[in-house]
Amino acid sequence: MAAKNVARKSLIQPRFMRAGEAPDYLSMNLVLFNEIVRPYVSEFPIGERGVGFDRLELDEWASSYVETRAIDKKGASEQQLPRSERQIGESKWRAKPSRAFPKGTGSGISTRKSTANDFTKVLELVNGKKQSGT
Repeated sequence: MAAKNVARKSLIQPRFMRAGEAPDYLSMNLVLFNEIVRPYVSEFPIGERGVGFDRLELDEWASSYVETRAIDKKGASEQQLPRSERQIGESKWRAKPSRAFPKGTGSGISTRKSTANDFTKVLELVNGKKQSGT
């Protein structure tokens, strides 16, 4: 019977939490919590020096935060999506040849010294026109 009570107790989340637990509950650090959450939720004393927060109020703040800050991805173009959601596959990466490196991707370390003439040629390739006066 005692083991059953211990198992049940671990499933119940406390209604109140101390200031050191609240940032972890919302998956953020203390500095961010103090900056964007604490000014908008109630706090109350726990004991002589402890500060507590109501878990339900933190849940309400989190729901409101997500509602006002979430990115609507339905119908979003590729450029509007966050980087983590963009599809950069083999087919899109280097889909067209580089004008700066017409013979390949240009990866690696050059063993040849560059000259001003080389720079001019690269500018011509990138801009698609000849530079005047250089």
